[in-house]
Amino acid sequence: MSSPLAVAAVSAVLKDLLNDGLINNDLAAIGSFSVSCLPPDRVVTGDTEPNRLNLFMYQVTPNQGWANVGLASRTASGELASNPPLALDLHYLLTAYGQVDLNAEILLGYAMELLHVTPILTRAAIRASLSPLSTVNVALIPKDPDGRTALDLADQIEAMKITPKYLSADELSRMWTAMQARYRPSMAYQVSTVLIQRTGPVKTPLPVLARGTGDQGVASATLAPPARDGAAPDPTARFAPPAWPLVTSIAIVTADAPATRQSAEPGDTLVLGGASLAGKTVTASFSHALVTGPLELAGAADSASGTVKVALPAAGDAALANWPAGNYTVSLRVESDGQVPHVSNALPFTLAPRLSAAPKLAAGANSLALTLAFAPPLWPGQLVNVYIGSDAFRPAAVTGKSGTLTLSILGVTPAAGAVPVRLNIDGVDSQLVRDTRLSRDKPLAFDPQQTVNLPNPLPGQP
Repeated sequence: MSSPLAVAAVSAVLKDLLNDGLINNDLAAIGSFSVSCLPPDRVVTGDTEPNRLNLFMYQVTPNQGWANVGLASRTASGELASNPPLALDLHYLLTAYGQVDLNAEILLGYAMELLHVTPILTRAAIRASLSPLSTVNVALIPKDPDGRTALDLADQIEAMKITPKYLSADELSRMWTAMQARYRPSMAYQVSTVLIQRTGPVKTPLPVLARGTGDQGVASATLAPPARDGAAPDPTARFAPPAWPLVTSIAIVTADAPATRQSAEPGDTLVLGGASLAGKTVTASFSHALVTGPLELAGAADSASGTVKVALPAAGDAALANWPAGNYTVSLRVESDGQVPHVSNALPFTLAPRLSAAPKLAAGANSLALTLAFAPPLWPGQLVNVYIGSDAFRPAAVTGKSGTLTLSILGVTPAAGAVPVRLNIDGVDSQLVRDTRLSRDKPLAFDPQQTVNLPNPLPGQP
């Protein structure tokens, strides 16, 4: 999601788009011109007014499609419990000014054509406009206290569309009267949707340890391999398998316990199931937003089960430094002799951080610091929160890859006994329970390596 700087970022991107587009059209015949983002009453007009395109954001309205997506909520003590997005539509007035006859009309015509053929602000265009090499003065949009930048606009989930709005003569008259400026040829546009979302830590309950028995979800169609010559067809197969590799499931085989987890950890094995996955060479290709180019690992195909096993780098492996925690997609490339390699579809999975040692607590008279060691390392730019019980804390940003964090946890809620500690990187929690198998003799329990005993009393308390 975007930061509060997104409103200014959209104006900056549109300004850069118009400026580059007019330069590329070579309008030297009308003389010099400029593109600005000023209120119309501050634009110089008169007999000697220069050639100019002015983009003015005159209104902000809520986006109806996102209006009911999440509502801000707080706990009984007033602490923020969720970070719902603020969805906005931005309304702009594009006005042309000319030094001599027809210059304003020429500028407006080219600008309208440019916005007509550019109905969507792509992520690449946003990054190019807000990069240090752009003509836009990005220094005018500084970072906010949480470290968010205008460039976060390129990473929001919703694409931004530019739509012309044809205002009536009455609407234009009222608008220009309200602005107390001299009327010039104008065209209105709407940019939607800008999503602003806070990234600060929120009060979060501990995860559910176990779900009810029989909670299996819906069953999907089977994709069994075709029957061999002379063999009867499989009556359970509802559809014929495709001729190309198709991945339909990902199972996680844990490295330290015969248990299932929602997220993989370093050293775990991914078991990819589907159809047509067998080949002489099978390679798994992983993608992550922070990694340039795919990460590739060799896969071991099991023709009997129709699966491919891929072992992830383990803690202590030097290759793990190239694997940030967070959200991934994985696909398979299947190669056979005499055939063109085939690439399967991609499925998502998450790689969770794993604490490599018990948290260390350093308590002073008026200080309380927690140190965590974990793998894979935290990368610069990743969003990280640490949860002590249900209390959330935000460590300082790292400037390089780091496998340790030290943060102040003053203000933590007092508790008797061991308190669970969760490390959350880019929305993925460390796994608090190592063995999720239900047993009467062995109830589910938090991993002792991911707990901390708070001093009693806490620093600063009587």
